[in-house]
Amino acid sequence: MYKFFLNNTVGVDYICSDIHGNFSVVQKALDEVGFDENCDRLFSLGDLIDRGEESHLALEWLAKPWFFAIQGNHERMLINTIERQSDVLRNQWMMWGGSWARDMDDEELYVYCKAFSKLPIAIEIELTDGKTIGLVHAELPDEADWVKVKEFLQNIDPSKVEAFRETSDMLWNRKQPLLSAEQLYQVKPVKNISHVFHGHTIVESYFTITNRTFMDLGAYQTGEIGLIQPLEFLAHL
Repeated sequence: MYKFFLNNTVGVDYICSDIHGNFSVVQKALDEVGFDENCDRLFSLGDLIDRGEESHLALEWLAKPWFFAIQGNHERMLINTIERQSDVLRNQWMMWGGSWARDMDDEELYVYCKAFSKLPIAIEIELTDGKTIGLVHAELPDEADWVKVKEFLQNIDPSKVEAFRETSDMLWNRKQPLLSAEQLYQVKPVKNISHVFHGHTIVESYFTITNRTFMDLGAYQTGEIGLIQPLEFLAHL
């Protein structure tokens, strides 16, 4: 449920926000920054699928050697639908964007389920300047310690991710980006990591609270994907 990546000494690392089946939007953004598939890496904040017509391409992208992703709540909905064989969960998923898979049978969906189940809940990346950054789909608690987050994820049963508040919030919670200016004081910097990047909650522009940045620009609504080069971004904070 947790993965660590050493620094990229030969290319550039990028982080992208929720794709939601809009992979052509991602490709266009990569082309614009001159992404080099031979040495650069792209890390996704989850929600590869649903709401977009290209959701079926998720497996094709996960097979790319330079593309890495964490689980979002939409991957989790597909996993839950298949693992629990629940019509209620299936109908809920369809309502929330899963209609692209309406005509797929369980055998077809199991291939997606198997791939998504292997995705971590959090990724940590070492940058070339010695800093470390974390990727979590939704959000961490108002007071969080990355060491404890990492230890928790390394010891959790993957089938019980949503049984614990800590990990459920990493997939589903959306409180912090919606706080008023007067309430932001309650969010403290995440300890033992330089910065954490989040998707999930749509923001008009990148929104940073302490050392947490929310970067989902709503690709399925706006046609714009959040794409950050972390070294460059942190240098200008």
